[in-house]
Amino acid sequence: MDRLFFTKNREKFAGRMADDSMAVFFSGIYRRDTNDQLAYPFSVDRNFYYFTGIDRDNMILLFWKSRGRTQCYLFLPPVDEHYEKWQAKMMRPAEAAAVSGIENVLYTYQFETEFDNRVFLSGSTKSVYLYSNIAGLHEPQTLYAQFADRLRRTYPAMEILNPLDILTELRGSKEPEEVELTQQAVDLAIGALTHTAALMEPGIAEYQIKAHYIHYLSMHGSAPRFRSVVAAGKNATILHYNEANYVTGAQDMVLMDVGALNGWYVSDLTRTFPVSGRFTPRQREVYDIVLEALAIGMDALCVGTTEFAVNAKIKEFYAGALKSLGLIDDAREVERYYFHGSGHPIGLDLHDYRRLDRVIPKNCLHTMEPGLYIPEWGIGIRIEDNVLVTEDGVVNLSQALPRTANDVENMVAP
Repeated sequence: MDRLFFTKNREKFAGRMADDSMAVFFSGIYRRDTNDQLAYPFSVDRNFYYFTGIDRDNMILLFWKSRGRTQCYLFLPPVDEHYEKWQAKMMRPAEAAAVSGIENVLYTYQFETEFDNRVFLSGSTKSVYLYSNIAGLHEPQTLYAQFADRLRRTYPAMEILNPLDILTELRGSKEPEEVELTQQAVDLAIGALTHTAALMEPGIAEYQIKAHYIHYLSMHGSAPRFRSVVAAGKNATILHYNEANYVTGAQDMVLMDVGALNGWYVSDLTRTFPVSGRFTPRQREVYDIVLEALAIGMDALCVGTTEFAVNAKIKEFYAGALKSLGLIDDAREVERYYFHGSGHPIGLDLHDYRRLDRVIPKNCLHTMEPGLYIPEWGIGIRIEDNVLVTEDGVVNLSQALPRTANDVENMVAP
């Protein structure tokens, strides 16, 4: 990605900041395994990456807006020769400036002093934007929360603002470069699903299916962005099933909810396969209902609508379909068999920024993923595509991945 992309992102954010304010973004830190020298793979704070193009740990980005003019400062950890011997080469200021387009590059030990200097130099800084990413119950306090505590102690009159609305607006509408990276992530997932489906047969275990999928991505320089869901038989009625120990039988279907990572952009696709290569009559009947729900959702998805409105149309269709199957008597019972949303934005995050009370913006990357989950029949089916929502309609980035019952059968038994 060209650094001009990141420069423009900073300019757009700065243009929406209040005057006499600052904003701070942390790149994040490594999480270490328990009692181990090795750390979990590092995953950069996506907002930091969106503004800098850098995916290294322990860095800080500072926006300072005063009298209508904005300056950006990037803070890097000082070079540690011991770290470079054991872990990785560290980024130097010249490299950071070249990647990000930020001229003011300093070291992290200078951050608090520089921040305080900006406050005193302006004499009028009233607020600081800090993204409120709340730590989990058993996780340490986040860097944002720690810095917010310092602000409250040092500058009790300073207002702390959450930039979520600004970030949602900026990241909600994708630029052409982002669409291209996402299309490549979609293509990687399509290749991996196609490869994996061809290896399915009765007796294969869920963990073997997952291994085939991940191996394909690894051989093509990618990886899953999220925990791959491979759920066979009745396990597919559990939305985020994760055990993957079940050995398939001849009558089973396998639901695969998977994705791929490309330049920090993610795809998220779901297909449901008959492990034998042929759906049973009942499985095909339910599959075709879900496929029709997918088409209804695609037709409803457009710029200016809401996710609630799209899902309402799918639920309305399901009410009639489930009644015809003899599963429900009242439309309010639909949620027994369909209990999630119709889709979500994708981008740098698997569930990219959104406000459910806001309309879908133009050039939004979005999933469409209706499903039906019928435990008493041992049937769980979901079909998920990734689309670009434009003012001229929906562009299906995953159109090349088969979705009709016949075509899906042929993927397993070519």
